[in-house]
Amino acid sequence: MLKAREIQVRKLAAPFGAEILGIDLTRELDDEARKTILGAWIEHGILLFRGEDQDDAAQMRLSSLFGDMEPAATEDLNDPVNRFMLTLGYDPANPGAKPNPFYRVNGIDRAGWLGWHWDQSFMPTIVRGAVLRMTLPARTMGETGFIDAVQAYDRLPEALKSKIGDLEVVYEFNPDFCSGQFGFPEDISRIDMGLKPVTSATYAFPPVVHPLVITQYETNRKVLKLSPMHARYVLGMDRSESDVLLTELAEHLTDPAFSYFHKWEKNDMVVWDNWRIIHSANGVPLDCPRSARRTTIAGDYKVGRYLDPSLDRDRHQKRLVD
Repeated sequence: MLKAREIQVRKLAAPFGAEILGIDLTRELDDEARKTILGAWIEHGILLFRGEDQDDAAQMRLSSLFGDMEPAATEDLNDPVNRFMLTLGYDPANPGAKPNPFYRVNGIDRAGWLGWHWDQSFMPTIVRGAVLRMTLPARTMGETGFIDAVQAYDRLPEALKSKIGDLEVVYEFNPDFCSGQFGFPEDISRIDMGLKPVTSATYAFPPVVHPLVITQYETNRKVLKLSPMHARYVLGMDRSESDVLLTELAEHLTDPAFSYFHKWEKNDMVVWDNWRIIHSANGVPLDCPRSARRTTIAGDYKVGRYLDPSLDRDRHQKRLVD
């Protein structure tokens, strides 16, 4: 049994986040060790666990520490043996495999690029977090970016904090990253790989509403709860005024000076708090393979809803990895 006194928490060379040292995930953890790791997660937002020998069993043991797991979001990506394990990857020999959006961003052709977001923003119920393990790191690029929305809120001017405190944002599923997302690069274009594109009509996701500011209930800290990828407008606000406000907030939130981009080593595991952290994927060159395993931590902060009040927020709805 791994004891709490064997564990060290070391801050990353970043504005937030920590690495957990002295942990052997082939062993069970005692209650104090679990409390130490959970406390570090609440404090730091993301945790890094390094170890080339970490495997699926270690990832499952780690994931269960943060809460119940839910089955992998997209059924055809599920592991055939373990429904809680999802494989994410890119193989240049099979570019049509999912999920691999292809974009030219800042002059570089990339597979698997994703802009800043928190998972499931187009759903009324969102997941608590995820654990990502890099089984085959990219030989170049392939970083995953993270930003702490608690720190982003703290950096806002007081007048802006007051303005947005009670506002809500409408989100709609939008897989076209060239359609003017707030806070996304201006130099972005889709690459035609001869594949059938995913459109918003492919999946029936009714519009949803989430507050622009939430409170982290464990600490009472405020969170700038904006997901740039699928945000459309501020509820009840003139659209032009809404665009100006969301542009300002997204640029503030995604300021690269306050980001952390993780350069993966083999079998690194990173767990992030989806209620607080936004993330992105830098993608890989089109000739560069990459593979990862992901588990998803269930949970919901209970304040999202459908824009249509007749829809039950807890109704069954297909999920996607986003």
